Amino acid sequence: MEKVTVAILAGGNSKRFGSEKALADFQGKPLITHMINIAKKLSSEIMVVVSDEAQEAQQREFVQDVRIVVDPPSDVKCALAGALTAFEYTLTAHTLLLPVDTPLASVELLQMMVRMSLGHGAVVPSWPSGYIEPLHSVYLAEHAYYHGLKVMEKGHHKMSDMLDALQNVLFVSTESLKQFDQDLDTFVNFNTQKDLKNAERKYSKKRGR
Repeated sequence: MEKVTVAILAGGNSKRFGSEKALADFQGKPLITHMINIAKKLSSEIMVVVSDEAQEAQQREFVQDVRIVVDPPSDVKCALAGALTAFEYTLTAHTLLLPVDTPLASVELLQMMVRMSLGHGAVVPSWPSGYIEPLHSVYLAEHAYYHGLKVMEKGHHKMSDMLDALQNVLFVSTESLKQFDQDLDTFVNFNTQKDLKNAERKYSKKRGR
């Protein structure tokens, strides 16, 4: 399998969530711990990207054996900024981005994404509606970093803006990914405390089958 750096994006201000999302408890462990455990099954090269030194200090207790990198100072805090930090500090040609709030992600599905990455500027899951999952995607880091910086310089801050600038992007249907994750729980994220509680109930029911 292609060597990859797994970058967990744990920055942002978590306004909708109401507290530091990375430290929120899910099934008895902080979300950041869940995501690191997933990352370790994918690669030995792992990093956690945070927005500032305060977040770094908060998460250090739970991220003792993994690199933490901090976004450069900026008034703009967005996923694209965190992605660019990941691409800048990556130690491999490809980088798999993961959000901090998807602890049900399928390792098998993500491994398949990595396997498909060779020869592509990015590999991105795409829903039948056309909605994409740029934070569960694999990127050719140097290529994405160059074009992402150009996009930011133009005042655009969406991951989709960067993807529009990349070459050889492979969009993978989520329907085809169901063979690795039947319910596509990989993409279930928690924007609010209610989302997290709903996932807790769903996970408990599945485990009790």
